[in-house]
Amino acid sequence: MTDLAEAAGHDRYQLTDRVSRDTGTVFVSGVQALARVTVEQLRQDRRDGLRTAAFVSGYPGSPLAGFDKEIATVARMVAGDLDLVAQPGLNEELAAASVMGSQLAMEVGGARFDGVIGVWYGKAPGLDRASDAIRHAVFAGTHRHGGVIALVGDDPSAKSSTLPSSSDATMVDLHMPVLYPGDVQQALDLGRHGIALSRASGLWCALKVVEGVADGTGTVDLDPDRVRPIIPEVEVDGKKFVPHPSGRLIGRYTLELEREFHEVRFDLARQYAVENGLNHFPVDPPDARIGIASTGYTYVELREALRRLGLDTDEA
Repeated sequence: MTDLAEAAGHDRYQLTDRVSRDTGTVFVSGVQALARVTVEQLRQDRRDGLRTAAFVSGYPGSPLAGFDKEIATVARMVAGDLDLVAQPGLNEELAAASVMGSQLAMEVGGARFDGVIGVWYGKAPGLDRASDAIRHAVFAGTHRHGGVIALVGDDPSAKSSTLPSSSDATMVDLHMPVLYPGDVQQALDLGRHGIALSRASGLWCALKVVEGVADGTGTVDLDPDRVRPIIPEVEVDGKKFVPHPSGRLIGRYTLELEREFHEVRFDLARQYAVENGLNHFPVDPPDARIGIASTGYTYVELREALRRLGLDTDEA
């Protein structure tokens, strides 16, 4: 613990530092990093002059089995300072509908907050059963000072599932941009980017979380300026596009929402990924003849495979 204490600027390192500190280095699991995302965003909003809240709901299942308990612990730790509500869902679809409501409430007069950050969580079978509710929620949209991230627990090795799972195709079909962290630091950073992307585009943003990340542990670097998103802008009818969630999911209104998806929201999501460098080249020699693309934890496994073949450095 001595090295961690020195890195965090403490004489004595505390496990509660994973939530209480804003600078330094802390030791966390993947689930703990994901639970910290809302706290970081709420604190950043306060610094930016926004009074926001967070609403977290879902249904637990490996590899996110401990997320409900961790987010409840975090909510108790920040009570009185930040407005964070952790409400486990009776099932995945009711949780998704509740998170949808957190965005729609901001368009109703008398809202107490400038925005509400929504977080839904569930494993791959939960995404399957909640897909209708999530599809409606994605069409309804997100608030510019709220945003929604969906934490989807995938178990590709069937470590604690009857079948191996990969939810990528489902998430794409539900019109959600997908971010795929490869370690605990990326889980925290991409969680923050997911909220910013959602606020900019009006889309729910999915985080694909596999067991190697959720169950993994490591140190993360904390800094208020570590994630400072670049927000892209597009004009619609001569005006800057600003997401406004709507519950008018019927008839001619859905046709307009579909047009907005393909002409505005998706384009903003792509621009966000480019302008914030979410896709990058860790190894990019000028004379390369072969390229290998991989994402998230798959990249970690790829590097391990190459290491076993003797290619254990970037130069190799």
